[in-house]
Amino acid sequence: MKKMAFGVLAALYGGLFESFIYGLYGYQILTFIFMALIITVCADIIMLHRYVEETVSKILVIRKISREEMKKGDKIRIELTFTNKTNRNMHFFFFDFIPDAFTISGDFQGKINLKPGKSVTKIYHIVPGIIGKYAIGPIKIVASDGLGLAYVTLSVEKYTYPKVAPSSKDVFMERSERMSNMIFTMGLHYSRKAGQGYDFFGIRPYTESDDMRHLAWNRYNIFGNDDLFMKEWEEDRQIDVVFCIDYSIGSNSGHGVSRMYDSMVSAAINSAYAVLKNADKVGFIIYSSALNYYIPPTSRKESIEKFEKITSGIRPEGTFSMDKLNEYIKKCVKKNAMIFVYSSPSYGKFTGHEDPKLMNTHKQEYYYIMNPEAFYPVPDSESLVWYRKGIIQNETTNIRKSVYSIRSFGVIARMVTRNNIFTTTMSDYINGREGNRGA
Repeated sequence: MKKMAFGVLAALYGGLFESFIYGLYGYQILTFIFMALIITVCADIIMLHRYVEETVSKILVIRKISREEMKKGDKIRIELTFTNKTNRNMHFFFFDFIPDAFTISGDFQGKINLKPGKSVTKIYHIVPGIIGKYAIGPIKIVASDGLGLAYVTLSVEKYTYPKVAPSSKDVFMERSERMSNMIFTMGLHYSRKAGQGYDFFGIRPYTESDDMRHLAWNRYNIFGNDDLFMKEWEEDRQIDVVFCIDYSIGSNSGHGVSRMYDSMVSAAINSAYAVLKNADKVGFIIYSSALNYYIPPTSRKESIEKFEKITSGIRPEGTFSMDKLNEYIKKCVKKNAMIFVYSSPSYGKFTGHEDPKLMNTHKQEYYYIMNPEAFYPVPDSESLVWYRKGIIQNETTNIRKSVYSIRSFGVIARMVTRNNIFTTTMSDYINGREGNRGA
């Protein structure tokens, strides 16, 4: 029952008691009028719950979606078909529950009048804005009585589970061959194959197993004898690069279609394509207390495609811990590698008394903590704007303290933002690549 129904019944009962008083003065007709009104209202509510609720449950609802696997930005068509299986006219309101990760347009809610045996189809479209797996549903049906004093609700437990992958716009490094080669990886490798490079290193005495093609003839007989010398070149090695994504509930920070884990995944994918075009291997780790996925490094884009497929079918959950992640890295990544960790700031403060053995993988590790400023909504009220600034300032201070604590364990740590996480990753990768770190 609605609040208005209680108000109407209270007023009618009050009028009934007053009519008893007026009945002493010859106005008994008022008593019969109020009693008739009370009976009408009560009968209307009883009929609603006795018959309408039963008939509403017989409405057949079917949801059809054009496809369940999609990419961010795709426009997906959804059809809702309602069929009246009863022998009476039905009037009701419907609403389809849709996560806020989607932009909605069309008839996902509204009023329907259905005659017996008839069907009606409502069409609406969704546009996903965040990667992950979501649940659309249930469908709510609300039927009201003739006087509008009460209603019954039916929840149609029909669910659709769309999987959203990164869009082509997000994965710009896969498309931009010129950008990736000219800006980020140009000149890091001097030969198409890993091994001996073309950069001169020095001279050493000749041994029997040496290749005669690399003899330094300009040094022959330099000391008046027949000693031979060999040219040495800097070795060019293929390295493994592993991107570790914090997929705890803290990475779900944000609002609407702006989420922290979505930015971290996009940055990892773009960085991975740039690394692949530099002939290095790429692997991934998705980690939290509830999620553990390891994709071994390969020199092909199949590892990136597998990463996209996994992230399109999960959502952040659980907690995150750097020492637990390092244990998982030691367990999975046996070879030396460059490790890039993307983390949310929700892990907590570092005390500086953590066990160094657990805080260092003894690999070339880069630890990035996301600044959450871009994921806080901007309020309209000026007082809330200052409150937001205070929260962000406090978060930034805590992140800087965590960065300094992590660096004390011999790990390169930085605070990054949504706008510079990719460029920071590539800058550190280039710097490490030039020194053959991770090889």
